[in-house]
Amino acid sequence: MAATLKRLVPRIGTLCRTAAVALIAGVCRWRSIREINDAIRARPVQQQAAITLGVFALLFVLGLVAAQFGWVGMLVFWLAVIVIVN
Repeated sequence: MAATLKRLVPRIGTLCRTAAVALIAGVCRWRSIREINDAIRARPVQQQAAITLGVFALLFVLGLVAAQFGWVGMLVFWLAVIVIVN
């Protein structure tokens, strides 16, 4: 179990960091996704985790605000996320 967990945690972290980089690159269109990814990867692991956690926390809070407007708010929220990432 511990060996499996040691293999999965870095992979999950990489996937989460990639999703956070995609969201950041969608907002900061003047920088490429490669530049943002390189800048975040150059930081220590704790700062990478803090940036990723911050992006997902902001996404969660915005999702809660959108949920206050019912299914229409959630639809607009998810469409906005899709547009930003693309």
